[in-house]
This record gives sequence, C-alpha cells and structure tokens, in this order.
Amino acid sequence: MVLGLAALLPALPAQGQTGVQSQDYYRDVTALAEVLGKAHAIRVACNGRNDQYWRSYMLRLLELEAPYQGGLRRSLVNGFNAGFSWGSDLHPACDSNAVSAEKTYAAEGQDLSARLVQSNIPGANPVAPRPR
Repeated sequence: MVLGLAALLPALPAQGQTGVQSQDYYRDVTALAEVLGKAHAIRVACNGRNDQYWRSYMLRLLELEAPYQGGLRRSLVNGFNAGFSWGSDLHPACDSNAVSAEKTYAAEGQDLSARLVQSNIPGANPVAPRPR
C-alpha cells in the first residue's frame, strides 16, 4: 500500500503544465500534503527524526506541483505542517495504533493520488482506489 503512493506521486500533473486547476484539484492536493504530514509524524514517533520517508514524498510533491513560492506552495506546506502537528498530538508514541494509523494514512494518500491522476491527466489509465 505504501508503495502505491510512491508509484502515483511522480505521475501527478505539474501545476504549470495543465493551466488553470479546479477547486477539486486544490482540495485534493492540499489534503494529500496533510496526509503526508500525519504519516510523517508517526514515522518520527516510531523511528526518530532521521526518518524522512514521508517528508521526502512531500518534497517531491512540492517540486512537482508548486516549485515556486506562491499561494499553492504555502497551502501545501501549511497542510503538511498541520497534518504533522495533528499526527504528533494524536500519536505521541509509537504503538500498534500509530502503526495502524500510518497504514491508513498511506492508503488515504494513495486514494487521493489516484483521484488527482484521474482528474488531471488527460488520457491517463484509470487507477482504481483501493478497496475499503
């Protein structure tokens, strides 16, 4: 499940390549940043600050979708930071609930990525959201 997000993230359309984006795009890409922040908080709780697994996906998202300073980049960074704060508050220690939550966040991120690809890349093969 975690690797599913990795496979989809590089395929997201760069903001500058597709022109004007819909409100759904902004909602979903900001939600993806928030989910990455939540997952990152759990990895830090479980593996320490040196674990940058989910943060590296966030950096890639910024590189692809908001490479320049501006409103979208600020929204994505704020979403990631809010997700990290929320995740840190909810899961201050690594336990089975935190590990389970990380898997849930990974699946949610995969679903958001699939929706972004389907909605924003003309001719892209439909990517089915994961079964619930």
